[in-house]
Amino acid sequence: MRMAAPGEPSWKWRRIIIYAVLAWACYQLFILVDAQDTRLNETIAWGWQLVVMVLVTGYTGFATAQDIAAIWTTRTARPYSDPPQAPTPPPPADQTIVVVPQKPSGGE
Repeated sequence: MRMAAPGEPSWKWRRIIIYAVLAWACYQLFILVDAQDTRLNETIAWGWQLVVMVLVTGYTGFATAQDIAAIWTTRTARPYSDPPQAPTPPPPADQTIVVVPQKPSGGE
């Protein structure tokens, strides 16, 4: 899982709520597997499908709306990215290295 950039909203609570509702909906569908084929069970199954569709749309739709609001607020294409950095200055023009040979120190 990717960590949120500084200033980017956390999705932790959205995920907790969505996964909890999805788990509850799956449990309800599991109960319907062995139930009688009645109008009530058909309505419950349709409701389950509706819950899943709303969750997926909400999960992606609200994130898109939040990103658009951040783009309008910051007036940048990437509102949660780090601010632009100043370019690194070029190195000095003269970088000549002078090697001076040393005389061997002998016992002579």
